[in-house]
Amino acid sequence: QGSTPCIYLRRTPAQDLMADIRSEGQEDEDLHAFPWRICLAGGWLDQPWVSAVHPGPVLVVNVRPHIAFKTRSGLATSTRALGMELWGTRRGGSPPRDVAPERLARLLFCVENPVGCAYVSGSQDALGLMLPGVSRLDYAGEFWPERTCSVGSEESVTWLQRVLHLVPLPSRPQGYDPLASKHVTLEVVQRLADASERAWAAIIARDAPALGAALSNTMRCWRDMLPETVPAGSAELIEPYDHHHGCLFSGAGGGFLLVVANEGESVKDGFQIEITRSPSPPRPRARVDELAMAAQSKKQTIINHHAALSDNLGRLLALLCVAMQVVVLLGSALGWRTQE
Repeated sequence: QGSTPCIYLRRTPAQDLMADIRSEGQEDEDLHAFPWRICLAGGWLDQPWVSAVHPGPVLVVNVRPHIAFKTRSGLATSTRALGMELWGTRRGGSPPRDVAPERLARLLFCVENPVGCAYVSGSQDALGLMLPGVSRLDYAGEFWPERTCSVGSEESVTWLQRVLHLVPLPSRPQGYDPLASKHVTLEVVQRLADASERAWAAIIARDAPALGAALSNTMRCWRDMLPETVPAGSAELIEPYDHHHGCLFSGAGGGFLLVVANEGESVKDGFQIEITRSPSPPRPRARVDELAMAAQSKKQTIINHHAALSDNLGRLLALLCVAMQVVVLLGSALGWRTQE
């Protein structure tokens, strides 16, 4: 092992893990007020020191809250906490719906990584939290992806919900450093990018065996490139799920095991997630000056109507007065002739 420290993850009964999860959830009063992000494949390619060696995609899934979600588990919880603070979700706020999700992600990324910060967090965290559904982020040596796209097929998104299971594992310990040992080579980064490409193709084709194989290959790439991300002792955690199509840790050092199974097949101690969909576009909001002008116009119309009515009443009264005078004059003339 040399001088590199190894982390051994102990097997913990599922009921004990769920108790830990609930206690962690009580510590964070807002675990369920904001979307969550799962990195499905290609993790670490959002770092320029990886994708500069060879470009490749990162696949992220935006999911609705689940009672089992917890911190320190590869779900972008530090970025998520900044988003909750930025948009005031604890006070009932939310990200503005009239701003494009990718623009919101860029804003969140900039807040998390101010100028001069020592370590720049990968942008897949912010993008995965802001982009609904299943997204592909293509990186090529920069912090921001060259392009993004999403799975447009509702059938493929629904299928992914049915075959993907999360199994709770111990969260990574405090002080854990996934970058303590690095072996970033062209060969391993090419394999990592290829595994992510195959995962994307498997989702589009709704091919569970291919998706499982891609996730398992991603785990092997992590082990070869950053050994601390797949700690010694992880084989014991994975072994009960070898009969399924494949698996991958949710993040460096554990947290959850992402397991791909057949539709309708149960996974021991696992649960399934609900993937978000694109919201309906917001109705355009009238500007304040437009509303004021509309109200003023309506008010002026009423005033004009009342003025016209008043003028008409005045003319009618004048006609009545003239008519009465004519009647009086006629009466006087008739009376004078009768006297003669």
